[in-house]
Amino acid sequence: MIAVPTEHFTLIKKDLKEAPTFVHSVLDLIIEGSVYADSDKYKSLLIQTASGLYFVTGYSSNELFLKSVSIFEKSVIQGKRFTLFSNESTWNQLIEKYLENKVKKIERYSFSFDLLTYKNRKRNNFKDYEVFKINNYIIEHSLEFDKKYYDEYWDSTENFLQNGIGFCVLEREKIISEGVSIFKSENYAEIDIITDSNYRGKGLASIVAEQFIDYCLSENIQPRWDCDVDNGASINLGSKLGFINPKKYAVYIIK
Repeated sequence: MIAVPTEHFTLIKKDLKEAPTFVHSVLDLIIEGSVYADSDKYKSLLIQTASGLYFVTGYSSNELFLKSVSIFEKSVIQGKRFTLFSNESTWNQLIEKYLENKVKKIERYSFSFDLLTYKNRKRNNFKDYEVFKINNYIIEHSLEFDKKYYDEYWDSTENFLQNGIGFCVLEREKIISEGVSIFKSENYAEIDIITDSNYRGKGLASIVAEQFIDYCLSENIQPRWDCDVDNGASINLGSKLGFINPKKYAVYIIK
C-alpha cells in the first residue's frame, strides 16, 4: 500500500469512471483527504476524507488491499466516523468478507441529471417566500446545517462559504428550508436539503433545489442527487427536478 501524492490526483481523476462527489472534492483539493493505492500502478484505490468517508474502487482482485490500509481499525481506535462507499459488487463481497459482523450495509441511489426534464417542468411560485444565499448569519441560525455540519463535511465554515453552494427560504427572518452542497468539486455539486417539519408539503424543498440547480448550471457544474433507496419522498422530488436513471450503490457503516 502506498499513499498517492497530491500532484498525482489529477491522474487518478482522469481515469476515474464513477465516484461519489466527495471523492472529486478530495481530488480537486477542495476538502482535506488522502488517496491510497495498492502500488505505483494505481490499480486498486481508496479515497478518504478527513471526516471518515471512504470510497474503494479499481481492481478488486487484491483481497489484502483493505487490510493493508487498516481503515476500519484506525477509525475504531481513534473513535472516528467510518462510512465506506462502494459501487461495485465485487468490492461489496470483499468488504463484507473483510468486515464480517462489524458493519451494516445501506443501499443508496445516485441519479443522472436530465437537463431537458428540468427545463420542461413547472416552475415553483416564489412570491410568498424570500430566498437567500447561505451566509454566516444563516449558518448561526440554521435548522441543521450549522458550524458543526460544515466543520465535518467542509473542514470549516470558511471553506464552505468560499467554495460551496447554498440557499435558504426565510419567513419573517425564520429559516424554514435550506439546500446546500454537502460536497462540491470543480465539476459536481451534491445537494443536501432540510425543511422545518412545520412547513413540509409546501414545495419549499423544491424551491431551494431549483435555486441550487440554477446556480450550478450557471457555473457549468453538474448537480447531483443521492438518497437511500427507501426514501420515496426524495426520489419523487428528484425525479420532478430531472434526476433520473437511479443507480444503486452500497454504503457500509459501523454496526
